[in-house]
Parts: sequence; C-alpha cells; structure tokens
Amino acid sequence: MPMTRPRLCRLLATALLALAGSGAHALGADYGPERFATHDAVTWVQTCGTWGTDHRGTYRVVHAEAFAQSFLYVQWMARGEADRSYSLYAVHTTAIAELDNDHAEISLSELTCRATPRGIVVTAKADSGHDDKLRRVTIEVGPAAGQYRFRAQRTR
Repeated sequence: MPMTRPRLCRLLATALLALAGSGAHALGADYGPERFATHDAVTWVQTCGTWGTDHRGTYRVVHAEAFAQSFLYVQWMARGEADRSYSLYAVHTTAIAELDNDHAEISLSELTCRATPRGIVVTAKADSGHDDKLRRVTIEVGPAAGQYRFRAQRTR
C-alpha cells in the first residue's frame, strides 16, 4: 500500500501519542525527587577529598541521627564508567564503630570535612549523653578502604 499524505499523518500521530504515553521526552526522562530520596534520619552529607592511585575516587561522609544520638559513615565513591552512566556509586562503606551503636549516646554537631594527602579528616563537636563532658572528635580516614583512626579530646 502506497504511503499517502493522510496515512503518513495518521502514522506520525500514532507514533507521537505512543511516545507521549511512554514517558519519553525530547530532552530525556523526568526524574522526581523520590529518585534521589534520602532517609529522614540523614542530616548531613558531604563529599570531600580523593582516593585511589589516580585520585578519581571521592570520599562521602554521611551523618544520621536516631535514638537521640549520631551515627557516622564514610563511603569510598567512584564513577561508573563501564555502563557510561558516570554516576557515583559506593565502592566501600565503613561505619565509625565508636559512634555506630545504640549505647554510645554521642551527638555530633559542627561537622567539617577536609582533604589531606592521605585521605580526609572529619572533625566535630561531640556531646555525650553519659556525662556532661563536651569533646572534640577527629576521624582520620584513608587511604585504604575501611581504614580510619578515631580520636576524642575533652574540651571541658
């Protein structure tokens, strides 16, 4: 059957309706905020510093609050190149054990993260639920995945 102008118009209209109903858009797909949702307990996320022999990886620090205390996690992040998405993904995640239990009762505030030649240093004010001592914590992270050193200093 020869392609007439009315038939071509109907075919194009059908194709456009099919595309419109499929969520396809000329400029790409729409992503709502639920695509990037963060758990309600997460109060602070920071990327800083680089890792790896080529310094292409980055560190991500995640602070969360639950049960009236802080939980802190460090992630070694990389970019996905195999599928050409180049989106960040966690290669390794480490919980800071000194904070990551329900009996620690330490609440962190004034968190900072800075890069160092060997990794990153995370500092924060730490308030203990066990006593009235206010401390300053320093966490030196890296360079190896999972490697960190936790130090608490009494400030009063």
